[in-house]
Amino acid sequence: MNESHWRRHWLRYATLAVAIIIVGAVSWTFAGLLNSPALQNREFRLRYEYLVPAGLLYLACHTLWGTFWVQLLRGQGVSISWFAGVRIYFVSQFGKYVPGKAWVILLRVALLRGQGIPTSVIAVTGTYEALTNMAAGAVLGICFLPWAGLGFSFDSSQGFALLGLCTVPVVLVVINRMGRRVIRKYRGPDARPLPAPTFGLILRGFVQAMAGWAMLALSLWLTVCGIVAEPAPLDANLFFQDLSSVAISYVTGFAALILPGGFGAREEVLKTMLASQLAMSEGIASEPVAALVAVTLRIVWTIFEVAFALALWKLAKPKPAQEPA
Repeated sequence: MNESHWRRHWLRYATLAVAIIIVGAVSWTFAGLLNSPALQNREFRLRYEYLVPAGLLYLACHTLWGTFWVQLLRGQGVSISWFAGVRIYFVSQFGKYVPGKAWVILLRVALLRGQGIPTSVIAVTGTYEALTNMAAGAVLGICFLPWAGLGFSFDSSQGFALLGLCTVPVVLVVINRMGRRVIRKYRGPDARPLPAPTFGLILRGFVQAMAGWAMLALSLWLTVCGIVAEPAPLDANLFFQDLSSVAISYVTGFAALILPGGFGAREEVLKTMLASQLAMSEGIASEPVAALVAVTLRIVWTIFEVAFALALWKLAKPKPAQEPA
């Protein structure tokens, strides 16, 4: 076994060890909050009439994001039905629970194997889909951060940071096109063109992603209603708070590559942001209640995602995708 192999071998185990330590530390913290006297003395009741719509909104959001991936594939000349693409999208989400999140792309490649679709097309479109969705979430999260109750206000440096996030999808398109021109010189005139989504398609996906984030914000509010005795009524300010909270926490979990499904990072950020929102109605118990909401949201979303993906995989067998000659 050569040195490079040993280095990769130990790096893999080191990454796994760090992920286990982080997940364990966050789980220990949340367990302490959920067992605190301030939370134990409160009366909670699961209201499924709120939790079920919360899960359905999560599925609707990811259906919209999966639709963008189908549009990206079609933009590269891949003939794939909407249902087949969305089915593969949901099944591939199991890969995000493996540290590194590369398994999402690998599962899509495996599910489309043998259908004449180049691996580069699947990988590039999957990457564009994920980064566009997360960029839209980062922009919304920062734009509505002043409503989150954390004392945040924009200044010049924060404004430049927001502008940078807004241009992420555009930068991706420009870099891809520049790379195509450079690589084309070395691949010959008869080589297959490299995947390069158009600016209009990226912009459409950016707008679709924002609609999905709005659904996740409503899902968060419904989850709060499903466990909190006297939740605050939904208005514009509360919606903006939930939109910022769910977007920033989700993007943070996505950026934490070593954590399976962003577990721990997403809940910690969401708990911190929700605590300020619940402080007025929950008083000193706001942090434990926020932790309970974060855990419940994770459970609801996971149950609906796993059940829906398994149903699509077992009960529906769409026609295979084809790429025109």
